[in-house]
Amino acid sequence: MYYLDVGNSKIKIKKPDKTSWLQSFSCKTSNPNEAAEFIKRQGDKVVGISVVKSAREAIDSELGENKLVKWLDISEIPEKSIDYEGKETLGMDRIMACLGARVLSDTPVIVVDAGTACTIDYMDDKGVYRGGVIMPGLYLWEQALKDYAPALPAVVRDIPMRWPGKNTEDSVRWGLSGAFVEAVNGLVRKYDYLAKVWVTGGDGDWLAKRMERQAKVNDNLVFEGMRKLVEARLWFG
Repeated sequence: MYYLDVGNSKIKIKKPDKTSWLQSFSCKTSNPNEAAEFIKRQGDKVVGISVVKSAREAIDSELGENKLVKWLDISEIPEKSIDYEGKETLGMDRIMACLGARVLSDTPVIVVDAGTACTIDYMDDKGVYRGGVIMPGLYLWEQALKDYAPALPAVVRDIPMRWPGKNTEDSVRWGLSGAFVEAVNGLVRKYDYLAKVWVTGGDGDWLAKRMERQAKVNDNLVFEGMRKLVEARLWFG
């Protein structure tokens, strides 16, 4: 069985190995037909989540009557396990990442997903999802400044050694890399200080090295969460 994660920027398909996950396929979310073609070639069953409705619809359309994908949605999660208003708007990637981290650590968890959007979510010691934060990811911060203040210099993604910035480049680096990390640190502080912090997403490695709390990086949290939900529901036998 394959597992499919349709994110804002990328589509990933992975298969569980004995100790980890093997990435079988990856493409841009703007090319969902490529993912559908891969699924058809494999001919195996797939469990998936999607935060991009149009990509999900394109995959379904390409597969046609060949119902290889079982899409997971929020209705699969027991009501008592979600403390969130308007749960139908809750992205499955957020709760799956928390569930995956909870399974791996068996503790309350804070999950920072440093992707196109950066989410910072909390699941308590009873496995109840308690909500979180959605903010622009670091790339979007950088792109916004580039688009709306083009006269400013392009800078290396890092935090200067000196505070405050003593030149324009360092001032920009503080305003991008520094401000992003400070924002994440400040929001993490608002949660349970005994919770284990997990980081995932494209900028996860970079961010974890700069956070004030010790954080464990794992790129497979969403997939671990999906696997746990599948095992609980026993889909596909």
